[in-house]
Amino acid sequence: MTRKWLARSVESILKGDPDAPETMVRVFISFRNAIKGGLRGMNQLDEALLATIETIYLQSRAHVAALKLYVLAQEGHLRFEDEPLNLLGAAIARSSSAGAERETMKARGRARRRA
Repeated sequence: MTRKWLARSVESILKGDPDAPETMVRVFISFRNAIKGGLRGMNQLDEALLATIETIYLQSRAHVAALKLYVLAQEGHLRFEDEPLNLLGAAIARSSSAGAERETMKARGRARRRA
C-alpha cells in the first residue's frame, strides 16, 4: 500500500466514483492485511491512516477555510492575532494544556482509588 495509491483510492471514494465500493473494500483489505503483519504491519497501518486523514483533509471544509485564511493573511487583510500561525498555535496550546490537565486528573483519581 503506497501513499499515492491510498490518496487516489480515498479521492475516488470521496468523489463517489461508480467503483467506490470496490475501492473501499481494497483499502480495508490492505488495512486488515497490515494488522495481520504484526508490529511492522501496525506501523504501516499507522502511516496509512495518517495519509488517509491528510488526503481527506484536503477535501474538507476546514481546508477550504484554512486556505482562505492563508490568502487573507498573505494579502495583509488580517490583524496580527488573526494570522493563521497565531490562531493555530493558540488552539494547539489550549488543546495540549487541556490534555495535560485531563491526564493529571486521571492520575489523581487512580491514586485516590488505590489509597
